[in-house]
Amino acid sequence: MNDIIFAGKPENGFPGGKGITVGAATDSGAAIYKGIKTEYSRGDIIVLPPCDRIEFTEGTADIVCLGRAVLQCSEPFVFKDIYGETAHSISQAAKYFLYGTPQSDLVTSALGDLIIGYIHLFSEDKKYSPVTLRVKAEIDKYLTDCTFSLDDAIKKMPLNSDYVRKLFKKETGLTPHAYLLKERMELASSLISGNITNRYSNYTVSQIAESCGFAEPLYFSRVFKKYFGTPPSEYSKKQKQPQITTTK
Repeated sequence: MNDIIFAGKPENGFPGGKGITVGAATDSGAAIYKGIKTEYSRGDIIVLPPCDRIEFTEGTADIVCLGRAVLQCSEPFVFKDIYGETAHSISQAAKYFLYGTPQSDLVTSALGDLIIGYIHLFSEDKKYSPVTLRVKAEIDKYLTDCTFSLDDAIKKMPLNSDYVRKLFKKETGLTPHAYLLKERMELASSLISGNITNRYSNYTVSQIAESCGFAEPLYFSRVFKKYFGTPPSEYSKKQKQPQITTTK
């Protein structure tokens, strides 16, 4: 749970905490963290790393300060709150924080979890260049398409293909093909573990293979076993087996 130690309108010299501080800007302004001035506009979400003292020198913002570090954040950053969910959650946290009851503490903790989730969701793209985002978008779009050629998609981009691949790996840690494989294997894992049915019975290996962008079931099975260490036909059973630990 992400305990909120403060929620509301900050004063100048607002004391930070061991966790991050998240602000929802209701007007243009700036926050100063360790001498670094981070400007924001109305509707922005400001995320500030743990700090003993944070100053909001201009404009207004509703903020929440979490009681412990729950997010890898080494420098301030700002992102657009596309649908307003983050700002609404911060506003709700400020409302319940004022009550100061055990019941309201549970609500603010849950809202803390929700706010962190929104940060992960809406700020994810700030880590990637437009080039990497385009490749990721192509992969997401054609993830289940057996005829999709990632090489062709990269070649159609108005950039050198080797540059695209190197940049993608630099920003994601994986080559485009390794990323595509990871996404397809995770989809296959979720389909098998979830016991997805075709109305009458569980999906066959062939159906799962096709649903994950593999035209050949045998090839899919080989790739799956190499990736997870067990064939798809036995994967669900293995997931349900209790984990046995030994002590020395």
